[in-house]
Amino acid sequence: MRKALAIFVSVALSLLVVAPANAAPKATMVNTAFKSLLVSATNSLDSLEEKYESDIDALDAELANSTLAANAAYDQEIQAASNLYAPQISTSSQKLSDARSKFASVSGVKVLALGTNRNYWGNLNCPTVRPECKDVDKGEKFNVGEVTTLKAVIGTQTDYLLEIDIMLGLGLIELTNRTDYLAVTSVLKGEPTNLSKISAEYASTQASSKSKKERAIQAATSKRSSALANLDEAYEAAKAQFEAQETAANLALLAAKRASKDLANYDSAFVIAYKFEYNRQMVGEIADAAWTGEWTFRTIDSIFKVNKLAVYGDSIDLKYSKSEAIKFNSAVGNAFTNEPDFRAALKVLTTVYTKTTKTKLKF
Repeated sequence: MRKALAIFVSVALSLLVVAPANAAPKATMVNTAFKSLLVSATNSLDSLEEKYESDIDALDAELANSTLAANAAYDQEIQAASNLYAPQISTSSQKLSDARSKFASVSGVKVLALGTNRNYWGNLNCPTVRPECKDVDKGEKFNVGEVTTLKAVIGTQTDYLLEIDIMLGLGLIELTNRTDYLAVTSVLKGEPTNLSKISAEYASTQASSKSKKERAIQAATSKRSSALANLDEAYEAAKAQFEAQETAANLALLAAKRASKDLANYDSAFVIAYKFEYNRQMVGEIADAAWTGEWTFRTIDSIFKVNKLAVYGDSIDLKYSKSEAIKFNSAVGNAFTNEPDFRAALKVLTTVYTKTTKTKLKF
């Protein structure tokens, strides 16, 4: 980007119309050359601005396309994950639901022994022939040989089923439908773990896809930010060059007009007039601004002096005099003419002036 803008600036400078040294009097040639420079600089600034906006639009479009692509990839991965895991989750959930529904029909047991742990018997429903099977302490009490069923809640948690396994192991009860019970409880014990595993894999896949999308968008955003920073840097550099040309052209045209009153000493008169107008404008900017106490330009030591110089410069501007301009420049000193902005415009000024008149200016 910087290289392209540098070439752009170089081409713009090469297109400046500079009159031949012998084609007209010096004043006329200088005036023509800087009019051409002003037009070229203005057009170049406009073109630069258009290109800058176009480049930003391109960066925005690239980011938008990258974001769309990341979202599309994410949607595709999420759909693929759904196609893979949703049927498995549905199947596993249905197995659990069917097993829980069937549990009551396979949960018949016969009491073989009473044992010593009364807590176990809370897992069983009272027999239909003795609906109030409570002892004096309100705990369930069964008789050896009674046939009953497990409570429905037993089929909802693996820990409850394990307690039934303990009762079976202790010989307290036996199953009246062992084959079907074992088939149903095998599902009730194993399928929750399987369902949890599938759900965790599904959630992990979704999180991974989301993270991948976010990383892609972040990378595209960072790329745009980096490209924009380079674009801004190149734009500001080129803009500064064209603005320096514009500044030089505007000041030079005014200086050329004032110097034309002293054709015998045109070159030195031009330099004096150019410096005067630049100094006058800079002093005026400070005088017109709100005082902040931040200005420390070398020879300007107070706002009162700034105001006095501004009034003095404006009076010279209304009725220009080279001798008064010299006094004004002397009063201001090099407070502004040593600054980067002045030096940048001066480089353009002297280059064009020398090409036009074959004369080197002495500042």
